Amino acid sequence: AGAGTDSRYAGDFNVNRFWNGNQITFLGNFNNINQLGFTDSNGSRFRRFGGNNGVNTSQSLGFNFNVGRQDETFRAGGDVLYSHTDQDTRKRQERQYIFPDSASYLNSQSTSRDKGHNVRGDFRIEWKPDSFTTLELRPRFSFNFNHSLSADSSLTSAGDAMRSPVNRSINTGDSKGNSYEAGAELWFNHMSKSHPGRSFSLMAEYSMSNVREDDYSYSWNKFFTPGVDPDDLQDQYTDNHTWSNTVGFRATWTEPIGDAKKGRFIDISYRMSYRWNNADKMVYDHPVTYPGDGSDPVIDYLEEVWNPDLSNRFRNTFFNQRIQVGFKKISKDFNFNVGIGLTPSMSKSDNLINTEKNISRWVWNIAPFLRYRHKLSKTRSITLDYRGRTSAPSMTQLQPVADMSNPLRIVVGNPNLDPSFSHNVRLRFQDFNADAQRSIMAMADAQVVQNAIVSKTTFNQQTGGQQTTYANVNGNWNAGFFAMMSMPLRNRHWQTNIHIFSRYTQSIGFNNGQRNRSGAFNFRPSLGLAFRTDVWDIELRPFYGLQTTRNSLKSVNSNDITNYGARFNGQWYAPFGLVLSTDLSFTANRGYAAGYDSDEWMWNAQISYQFLRERNATISIKAYDLLQNKKSLNRSVTASYIDDTSYNSLTRYFMLSFSYRFNTFGKGKRPSGFNEAVGPGGHGGPRRGPGGGRPPRF
Repeated sequence: AGAGTDSRYAGDFNVNRFWNGNQITFLGNFNNINQLGFTDSNGSRFRRFGGNNGVNTSQSLGFNFNVGRQDETFRAGGDVLYSHTDQDTRKRQERQYIFPDSASYLNSQSTSRDKGHNVRGDFRIEWKPDSFTTLELRPRFSFNFNHSLSADSSLTSAGDAMRSPVNRSINTGDSKGNSYEAGAELWFNHMSKSHPGRSFSLMAEYSMSNVREDDYSYSWNKFFTPGVDPDDLQDQYTDNHTWSNTVGFRATWTEPIGDAKKGRFIDISYRMSYRWNNADKMVYDHPVTYPGDGSDPVIDYLEEVWNPDLSNRFRNTFFNQRIQVGFKKISKDFNFNVGIGLTPSMSKSDNLINTEKNISRWVWNIAPFLRYRHKLSKTRSITLDYRGRTSAPSMTQLQPVADMSNPLRIVVGNPNLDPSFSHNVRLRFQDFNADAQRSIMAMADAQVVQNAIVSKTTFNQQTGGQQTTYANVNGNWNAGFFAMMSMPLRNRHWQTNIHIFSRYTQSIGFNNGQRNRSGAFNFRPSLGLAFRTDVWDIELRPFYGLQTTRNSLKSVNSNDITNYGARFNGQWYAPFGLVLSTDLSFTANRGYAAGYDSDEWMWNAQISYQFLRERNATISIKAYDLLQNKKSLNRSVTASYIDDTSYNSLTRYFMLSFSYRFNTFGKGKRPSGFNEAVGPGGHGGPRRGPGGGRPPRF
């Protein structure tokens, strides 16, 4: 438990009970210092729930269990978790739209407050009547509640040297939603006793989801271009209701070719998923009157008029299948798996308001796969993977209904989209020498996407508005390389490690309707040097990052961004229980828009004292962001714009905390599965055993 300045607080607990191979755990976490723990952000359910930036307050409670018979023929386990999050996000944005003959700029500021409650449960029941058969049931459920508030203002201007205003926009939103979800999977696995190597498995699943959301939005736009109506105001209420059901089935058969000891097998599998989804979006306008005397528009909040042009009622059906045949070879030195899959898929969407916008299609794709792993030695191996995957466009991307919740940012689907298909290949080498404490890993990968689905945005330079739809393109690909090496020097107290990351990405996009090819190269090396004893734990890591972007359109500028700096971590452990910890980092950013380049120093420090018989108790004082210099910056470069954003972040605070670790394990009574190096259940814990561990870094 800890309390700090600026009303900061943090607390958590973890209580475990072990008996005869069984386990039950109670845990909780409460803080307002951005430690989300196992909270659920609700982001995939509700339209307005904002990302992971800003300052977060969260509370979570839960328990999990794993119990069963000592002969392991029957086991049951699961968890039930409750979480609450309260997210405060403030964003500043500088975006430059790049047109073939001109440029425009968007400056905006926004705030949002997102609150969510979530209760979820996941369970597992396993029965093994014999060593060859397993039956498993996995039910689950969740309840979710969300309330989001948002407000933003922006100014769009045009011109380079002397920017002239095009429009000013103010938008607010108030959204409340709730959902409930449930489902289960049933698995059956059997290995043949009379025919070694033969096995088959069956899986059946069902899931349902029901999401309701009430959304109130206000949008006011003022235009400065002659010939354009000076004001546009909308005040709307939207009733969103989405509910869906999914059934699925999978069957897999493995058959040996000849003697199973020779390690040759045929794998045959079939998977299907059938989902029917219903989505209603009913939009109602509050009438707006524009007085002729130049005074502000008047909104009639007592009347709601249904807007059929912005409303939709869809009944969607999806049927996906995968038929796969593969050959597998297992030997002492290598494993080899190769095959091909056929993936027919059907999607159908009925528009109950406008039948002319109905969509129905069948798509067939072939998806090959290959995996080869060669064991060069007991600790050294090389692996090659290839897999082809198809990805169907979402209903949002297909539905030709305009989303005009922001009249300056209209989104319309394209019903003529084709599914995309990606070729993915990866080569990996790894070597770990425990005696020499040397670890080496290198990986190269590449991806080529056919019929990639990309956004296609056109701009209205008179109003500053834009309309986005979607299109299929070819030419998107990327390739990367990552390597790391860790090894001690002659003196084992010294450890060095090297990380290298590089990637080149080619993206095809559109710049106000014109096709553009953008190539981005990223290169990030870092070198670390550490010194560790029973008293000292010190590490220094300098780093460098380079991002270059080149475009085929001459009107689109090239960009270079560099990030460089270093990080230092240090701990000192006194024999009488005193621990001093600190971490210091410096980061420099260059190449951003004016006002966004930055030099950031981040310094945290902590003084701790461990006491009682086995140093089970610790009292500590922590200082976060001592220099009060924390920043949150990001740059995004596309074929149409360059975007620099900054967010509010957690800044300097001091916290006094107390922690107590206790256990009742006697000699010879360690629970099954307990490992002092990692803690109960395989989770991270103190390296010096219960109660004697070093405090975690932050």
